Amino acid sequence: MKEEVSAPARIRHANVRDVPQILEIINAWANLQEMLPRSPLSVYEGIRAFRVAERDGVVVGCGALHVVWGDLAEIRSIAVRPTEKGRGTGRALAEQLLTDAHDLLVPRVFAFTYVPGFFERLGFRHVEHAELPHKVFADCMNCPKFNACDEIAMVKELRKVDGTFPETGPLSRPLPRTIGGPHRVEPRMLDPEGHEV
Repeated sequence: MKEEVSAPARIRHANVRDVPQILEIINAWANLQEMLPRSPLSVYEGIRAFRVAERDGVVVGCGALHVVWGDLAEIRSIAVRPTEKGRGTGRALAEQLLTDAHDLLVPRVFAFTYVPGFFERLGFRHVEHAELPHKVFADCMNCPKFNACDEIAMVKELRKVDGTFPETGPLSRPLPRTIGGPHRVEPRMLDPEGHEV
């Protein structure tokens, strides 16, 4: 007997009534240490960035595109219900978010993830956290895992930057290796006069 293949989930913009289901999906995976948790406030505040996948009136997946700077956006909080795994729903959400970034003329998209293979199949490559100073300054400094981040940073180039963005300033280059930063550095011992011991 031929196995019936179900239709793909419908991808649409999220609305405030979707928030409880978005939180349920994300925080179920967070409880399994597969992604970072989200608070209701963070989802309500960022609801315009979210897309959801819907099947038979039920939200079965979600993801958000967060514009960080003129040349950079982040795909975040991408997750599906366990029943959707292997059905292409996560990929459909990610591809829609990449299309959204492309439509906004964002040249680079990144993700911090525990499942790098998913993003590799979408054309992302591994990078050091320090190559994403906007993310580090905006989000990472407030994260409880700041000094022991175990997420993998990944980037995908959507288009070549044509030089219209500033190439100077503190956020235009990788972060220096600083004490307490995203890359642990042994503190230097100084004598009372400030000389290294």
